Order: sequence, then structure tokens, then C-alpha cells
Amino acid sequence: MNIVILNDAAYIRGGGDRVAFDSAIALASSGHRVILFTAFSPVATELQSCAGLTVICLGTPWLREEQRSWRAAFRGMWNWKAAGRLREVLTEFDPRDTVVHAHLYSSALTASVLHASIRAGFVTVLTLHDYFITCPNGSYFVFPQAQACERRALSLSCLSCHCDSRKRVHKVWRFARTWLQNRIAQVPRRLSAYIAVSQICAKRACRDLPATARIEVISDMVAIERQPPVDVARNRAFVFTGRLETYKGPQLLAQAAARLRVPAIFCGTGPLEAELRRIYPEAVFTGWVQPAEIVRELGRARALVFPSIFGETFGLSAAEALARGIPVVASRGTAPEEFVHHGRNGLLFTHNSVDDLVVQMASLADDEVVSRMGATAYQDYWEKPLTTDAHLVQLEAFYRSVLDRGRTSNTQCPRTATG
Repeated sequence: MNIVILNDAAYIRGGGDRVAFDSAIALASSGHRVILFTAFSPVATELQSCAGLTVICLGTPWLREEQRSWRAAFRGMWNWKAAGRLREVLTEFDPRDTVVHAHLYSSALTASVLHASIRAGFVTVLTLHDYFITCPNGSYFVFPQAQACERRALSLSCLSCHCDSRKRVHKVWRFARTWLQNRIAQVPRRLSAYIAVSQICAKRACRDLPATARIEVISDMVAIERQPPVDVARNRAFVFTGRLETYKGPQLLAQAAARLRVPAIFCGTGPLEAELRRIYPEAVFTGWVQPAEIVRELGRARALVFPSIFGETFGLSAAEALARGIPVVASRGTAPEEFVHHGRNGLLFTHNSVDDLVVQMASLADDEVVSRMGATAYQDYWEKPLTTDAHLVQLEAFYRSVLDRGRTSNTQCPRTATG
């Protein structure tokens, strides 16, 4: 097959980028012709040396870097340049044996590339790393109130809600962009199929996708080699990995660790770092680290804390921790709740509750308890690991089925609407 993968960045910013790149490399290594079509640079080193993989980078800036530019605002609504370049690329391929697979597109490429692929007659699928295909702010989350949003996307209730993490004008702009994508271009209705990375992701997306939408649940791969389990009882630090943003919840860990006077390690960068340092000056901040270095940092963990306040679609860092035999303390209502079982391989705490997080972390002071959970985490994960090979088998089968215009799926979208 030929696979054209669409992704905003040519380097890793988060879990979605990692999945896009790892799948591109795996597909190319399996003999498929793969094009990785991206907007902004630099191009990751691992992408430059993979045989069978061609990387196209347009050099379009990340919208976040041009927030005050009217030109960027218009380009962020509909990127005509990206759409035109993709049409040129697709002239080299036959729609009968080519799949166009979008991962992250809202930061630069925009829905224009999805529209271009569909109009050119290609099977076009989207992985739901976020919910920008339906929700204006991409997360079904009211950031100022730190609450889940139950409104119907693009309803009057949605328009009137100030849910954006920045100013109200950003919400209005995002609403207009999603209206263009969904009401004018009607992209969600015309996409061939969707990949949800968890059951909770599929359920949430179904709220506003067309009732006929096909969704296949294929978990993200966890590109981690099997190593001996971490001796967690010897460690004392509670570790957080990810961007240091309020909605990711690192402030909950900082406050809980400060109360308990236990070591905390934050792997990542972001605008909240100064506040976290103020809350808990004794915490360790590694800055941004490569994926391989994160694996090493996990070797220092007694437990990984996944305190996300908003609805994560998967929770890659939690799965990585379990693969190393590290218990996970996760927020209830997030995707890791599907594989973190309270009292077995980790603990669950009440959403956005520092008090309950303190209680759960304190219970891991017992070396015997944390050792048992770590051993179970390791055993359970490696009984059915989320390897690249397993992901690739599912992905190839999915591609063949959509090329054959298959109609069956393991998730059906119910007609639901609230707000």
C-alpha cells in the first residue's frame, strides 16, 4: 500500500506526534511506501534515516508562534497552501491502493488538507488524538472552570460558553473555524473512517460525529523495549511526564508532594514551571527530554502520577510506566482508567482533588504494597503489550478494510446530544 500520513509537526511535541512517527517508520520498514506530510520543522532525526519514508515539510509556522498576526489567523482557518501542496503530492498515487491518514492537523495544516484528500477521491482516515474534528477547543473541556463540557458542539450553548484556555476571542475564532470545517466543508461526514485510541475516546467522539461514522478502536503503540521491572520499593520519587500546563494537572502533584514532603520529579517544560517551583521548591525539573531519557527517568520512580484534569484520549505516559513495572496514580475519568485498576496495578483518585491524591500517594509509603502493585503492573502489561508490531497488524488490517469500503466496525456512534 501507499500511505500518506498528515501531521502538523515534523518533530515530537507530544504523544500524538510520537504515534504518527512510530507508525510511519513501522509502515515504511514493512515495505509500504510512506509519505509523511508536515507543516513545521525541524524534522526529527529518526525520520531522516528511514528507508522507504519520505518527509515533506512545508515550513509553515506553528499558529501558537504567530498569535498576533491576522495573516496567521486566516491561514489557521483554512491553509490553502497546504491543501494545494497535498493535491500535488497525491497526483503521484492511485486512490485504489492509497490511504491518507491524518493524525494532528489543527496547529497548522488545518482541515483544508482533509478536504483536499477527500475531493481527490482518496480514502481519508483520522486518528482521534484530540476532538478538533467536532469540538472547537478540541477537548470537550471548559478550561477556566476546569470542568468537562457536556454541550453539543457548535450549538448556541457552545458558542456562548467561554471554554478556551486563553481569551474569549480565541473561542470565537475556534468556533468559526470548526463551523467552516463541519458545516461548510462537511469534513466529518465525508471522512472514510476514524481511529479512536481508547474506548473512552470513541464514546466521547460519538457525541457529535455523524451517526453513520465508522470508528475503530486501535490503542496507541507504546514504543518501549522490555526491560527488567523497576525496583520501585527502593525509589522515593513520584514522577510526572508531559507538558507543564494547568490542564495536565502537574500542580496537583506539586501540592500533594509538598504536603507529604516526598520527592517529586517533573519531566517536561511549559508555562506552569515557575508556579510549580514556587509550590514545591524541592521538586526536580528535568526540562524537555527525549523519549529514551524519559524511560531512564522512570527508573527513579516509586510511582507515576497521571493527574490530568481534562479528558485525555489515551495516556501514553501511564502505559509506559506500567511497562516498566511502575504503579500509576491516575485521575478518575481519564483514559488510563481503562487499564489502571485501583489497588491492583495502581491507584485512582478523585478528579481534580489534591486531598484524595494525598491519600492515595500516602498509601504507597508501604514498600510491600508498592512492590506488589509494581510486579502486577509489569506482569499484566507484558501479557498483552501494546507493541509496535501489534499496532501495525491492526493498522494494516484497518487500511485494507477501508480500501475495500468495509462497513463493519467495533464501535457504533449513537445519536446523542446535550446542551
